[in-house]
Amino acid sequence: MRGDLKFSASPYYLTLYLKMKKILLLISILLFTHLVNAQNPSRIVIKGSIKDTAGTALSAATVMLLQPKDSSLVNFARANESGTFEFKNVRNANYILKVSYVGYLPYQQVLSPSASEINDLGNLKIKPIAKELIEVVVKTARAPLTIRGDTIEYNASSFKVPPGSSVEDLLRRLPGIEVDASGNIKAQGKDVKKVLVDGKTFFGDDPKAATKNLGAETISKIQVFNDKSEQAKLTGVDDGKKEKAINLELKEEFKKGAFGKVTVAAGTESRGVLRGNYNRFNKKEQFSILGYTNNINETGVNWNDYGEFKGNNSFNNNDNGDFGFANGGSRYNFDGGDLLNNFDGKGFTNNFGTGLNYNYTFQKTKFSSSYFYNQTRLSLDQFEEKKTFLQNSFFSNTDTTGKTDFRRNHSVAMRVEQMLDSSNTLIAKANLRVSHSDVGTNQSQRYFTDENTLNTTSKIDNSSKLNSLGFSGSLIFRHKFKKKGRNFALSTGLNTNSSDGTENLNSLSRFLNATNVNEQVKALGQLNQNENKATLIKSSLFFLEPISKKMYWESFYNFSTDHREVGREAFNALRNNSRFDSLSTFYKNTINYNRVGTSLRYSFKGVNVTVGLAALRFDLEGKLYGGKDYPVAQSLTKSYDAVTPNISSDIALKNNTYLSLNYTLNVQAPDISYLQPVVNNNNPFYIITGNPDLLPEKSNNLSLYFNKFDPATFSYINLWTEYNSYSSQIVYNQTVDENFVTRTRPENLSGGKNFNVGTYIGFPIVKTKFTLNLNGNASIGNSPTFINGVKNETDNKSYQLGLGFNINPSEKLLMNVSGRLGFNNINYSIEERQNQQIRNHGIDASVKWNFAKKLFLETNLDYKTYRNDRFGFDQNIPIYNCSVRKLFGKENKVEVRLAAFDIFNKRQNIVQMASQNYVTTQRALTLARYFMLSFTYNMKGHADKLKKNGGW
Repeated sequence: MRGDLKFSASPYYLTLYLKMKKILLLISILLFTHLVNAQNPSRIVIKGSIKDTAGTALSAATVMLLQPKDSSLVNFARANESGTFEFKNVRNANYILKVSYVGYLPYQQVLSPSASEINDLGNLKIKPIAKELIEVVVKTARAPLTIRGDTIEYNASSFKVPPGSSVEDLLRRLPGIEVDASGNIKAQGKDVKKVLVDGKTFFGDDPKAATKNLGAETISKIQVFNDKSEQAKLTGVDDGKKEKAINLELKEEFKKGAFGKVTVAAGTESRGVLRGNYNRFNKKEQFSILGYTNNINETGVNWNDYGEFKGNNSFNNNDNGDFGFANGGSRYNFDGGDLLNNFDGKGFTNNFGTGLNYNYTFQKTKFSSSYFYNQTRLSLDQFEEKKTFLQNSFFSNTDTTGKTDFRRNHSVAMRVEQMLDSSNTLIAKANLRVSHSDVGTNQSQRYFTDENTLNTTSKIDNSSKLNSLGFSGSLIFRHKFKKKGRNFALSTGLNTNSSDGTENLNSLSRFLNATNVNEQVKALGQLNQNENKATLIKSSLFFLEPISKKMYWESFYNFSTDHREVGREAFNALRNNSRFDSLSTFYKNTINYNRVGTSLRYSFKGVNVTVGLAALRFDLEGKLYGGKDYPVAQSLTKSYDAVTPNISSDIALKNNTYLSLNYTLNVQAPDISYLQPVVNNNNPFYIITGNPDLLPEKSNNLSLYFNKFDPATFSYINLWTEYNSYSSQIVYNQTVDENFVTRTRPENLSGGKNFNVGTYIGFPIVKTKFTLNLNGNASIGNSPTFINGVKNETDNKSYQLGLGFNINPSEKLLMNVSGRLGFNNINYSIEERQNQQIRNHGIDASVKWNFAKKLFLETNLDYKTYRNDRFGFDQNIPIYNCSVRKLFGKENKVEVRLAAFDIFNKRQNIVQMASQNYVTTQRALTLARYFMLSFTYNMKGHADKLKKNGGW
């Protein structure tokens, strides 16, 4: 039996013995691995040297450390002049080292954890790209970023953002790029003025149209570059003038079909939102449509759009055909109603808008067009406190305003660029705008003496309606001669605008200190019928002749004729609508502008220096009539001549350093509205009259700009300073009577000046993870004016300091913190006791956190303080918003969001402002606390289509 037992148990003990042996072996291996790893340092230095196969050092080669799992960027550097690079204090882990250099085959090496604190990779040799290697290069994984000269290209897939993110969210992840809470973009510390999609405009020149409406998943590359000036593009000769631009290159699948999204939301306080966009692109065409309607104060367009609706930007774009250096001319603003007024976050708005954009590019033709319609209905309640300073005294007033304001605008824009042949190009532009406004205003004003005694009260009830039609068109022809550098260009343009409207002015004023009974109460009932017409015709010639390979001679000629007809019939509503002869007027004005100039330009290896001189002449003719069919009551004919120098230098130094120095004498003709001897009595206590005797305004402008960018660290520094001094400056002189009625009129006055200096600095504390930026600005200005015949000089000293942090520890977490200190000191020469010290400070903090699978938390705290001890004003406003959103479905097409706005219920609009001889504080009610639930559906038709075809 014992033998049987031993026999039966042997297999069991044998199996147990083998298992124990394996466990002990595994423990030994783990223990050995642990001991080895324990000897490895946690942080190391990785360095090496980049050379070609001949042993030549390759300076400025881009070197990157990537995560092995997804090739996302961990760190980056550029090789120095000797070809060496170094990564300091990096985590000791597995990496992919990638080297890229223009004209060479990308180099890639897998790095394992190092046993020493310095991992010296030695010489890394990369091969030049031969024709037979092109296919290999194409198949090689793209680098997260590539630097070619002044162009930086980011591979969008290497910078992870949560599903459902916009292009704006993607830009926040890119080193060297900053996006503020409003969506404004800076690259290397410079403002980005233009965002293109596949090299084409997207809803005009509004950068936010693309970044806010396109999804991050649609983008393949982001290219940041220095865009040349239109004149440099025209002539092919670099003039050194650059501005930052971004091109968004779409993924191939999004170039061949449709995508977009739609959002619907409902909330407390009867708040609601509906918005969406649809895009269909191919290699030749881009078609986009967007629309929105809401009552949460989102007008859907930015300031530039309002300018387009007014028409005042329609001829002032980059390719406007105004050849030669800029140093004046005539102001030209369409009078389509003040669309900017009260569209700055005040009050409560109901908004609707829709737009279409179509671009076509094929061979020699580039065509872009857009249509936009928007309407906004504003309801505003505002309270204003104002102090006005006189010689040795002052008076104050309060103004309680209730306003309703309805605006609607149609805007159509088109641009065609046709290359007729290799030597000739034709550009045509057109903008059409139709607008309507309907405004009603109720005001209650109270005026106090400097002893705080009530002096005057006024009730104002005004309304107006205005219709306006504006057109702007221009045609530019350019010809390149066979001789390299010789160019000729011709432009012509037409701007027209017509408007008609009515104004109903009603007021009742009580003058409590008036001794004459007939002067104690004044009532106004006035009906104005306005009809205005404006036509501007302009043309320019430009010729460029190369003197040598480095020197160029420029000649140009500018001409414009600006004709205005202003008609107003005023009627007394209190006396059977009898005509107000003193307030009725018909005015015709024509300004002819001629300028001829020449300049010499030196352009070689990044050094651009231009010295020029121009002679200009204004011929002004004005006629004043008592009415439309009345004889001439007054005529005016004047001519002004001036010679204006211009010096401009733009120098590209070594190591991405740029220096710019400019001087010019500007001569600006008065705005037509300043010249019209028309009385504006909409506010019976602030009466404005034009002045037909105004002279052109002259100003000397000197500016200096310095920029340095380090592509190895993405750190940058921008410094600038500007000085302006004015002669015959146009200012508003004031006369104030004993009832505090102010009558103001534009006059010419010399002595004004302004000096401004600022800086914007950014650098990474931890590359790709933690960035800091510093900014500061100081402005010192002197503004002269006459108050009751006594000269007052207002000295305004303004200082601002800012500090910001962008923290991006992982693809699931993004944090931004910024703070600002604003100081504004105002001194008045006529009443020093009333000198002001205005303080506006603020801090903004935001967090975006992917805290669980497909769950996201977004919060923002905006804390602002306003203070003015002279007014006894001290206000703190913390605005806190928070939202949670979740994505649904395999392709994350559905998003549900719950959001809370202004949780503390503190929001109000505050403006503190000082100018000439007054200081004012405005407070307005605006949209406060509410909660909202939204549903978003993302249209991603490409994925379905590709899967059906066997794609990914």
